[in-house]
Amino acid sequence: MIITYKSSRDGILEIKENFEKNSWINITSPSEEELKEVSHLCNIPIEFLEDPLDLEESARIQYDEETNCSLIVNDFPTIDVNSHKLDSYITIPIGIILGSDYIVTVCSQSDNFLDNLIKKNINTLMKSRFALEILFSISTQYIEKLKKLNKQRLKIENNLRNSLTNKQLYDLMEIEKSLVYFLTSLKANADVITKLFRTNSVKLYEDDKDLLEDVRIEINQGIETTELYTRILNSIAGSYSSLISNELNNTMKTLTLFTVFLTLPTLVFSFFGMNVTLPIADNDPSSWIITLIIALTFVIWIGLALWKRKIF
Repeated sequence: MIITYKSSRDGILEIKENFEKNSWINITSPSEEELKEVSHLCNIPIEFLEDPLDLEESARIQYDEETNCSLIVNDFPTIDVNSHKLDSYITIPIGIILGSDYIVTVCSQSDNFLDNLIKKNINTLMKSRFALEILFSISTQYIEKLKKLNKQRLKIENNLRNSLTNKQLYDLMEIEKSLVYFLTSLKANADVITKLFRTNSVKLYEDDKDLLEDVRIEINQGIETTELYTRILNSIAGSYSSLISNELNNTMKTLTLFTVFLTLPTLVFSFFGMNVTLPIADNDPSSWIITLIIALTFVIWIGLALWKRKIF
């Protein structure tokens, strides 16, 4: 799908039916024919349009001297459709192409954060400024998603105090997976921002540099927050792993004690039940009481020995 926007004299983005100069072309889940059409009409290298559609594409900056186009690839967070139990996230790339007459964004799926840009008064004539607004919107998306992940973590942690189930542990794993995606993508995006300060392919004015600095601050905050939440999750996982091991040890100790106390009487009764001559006469009516006393004596003696060793 291709939608073309252009700023009006009032600074409002309007949808255009044709590719006009100084317009913004937003491409989502395009076909091969649509990519070739944009590449031909806008004089953009076809690989600049195809690379951001690869979900494994890394964040980077690339410049093509022949067409005077710059490609900025950044990763942004989106809901993982494979996770139905809670809001888990992955990151996918989006390409921002700065051409001589057009600014083009291309992504494999719809990106809701771009809808917020449409509501703003953004001038499509200022292509570099527009690109930085997109990068700033991406960086704020990470902060918002991190807050949601932390709320989910706190809810799961409160439930863990009442009862420990596999579902809760799986939910923590989903949150941890999201944080891994975030941290990897944020660090790659930070490298792109650093390169933007040094590159000459993207022309920046003083106001643009201030906005770029804001983007870098947001990304660094996102990195620090993600690392903090990751350490907290690792601490929680380690604590509950120790708790599970301790409960398992207590269970095994209880079962072992039951086994010991049940085995001792069985040994005594088995000994006196043998078909051989025994110190106690078979026809003595008090013989079963003597046998019981011997069994209880062994049980009490072993019980006292274990109690002195503080095994109870």
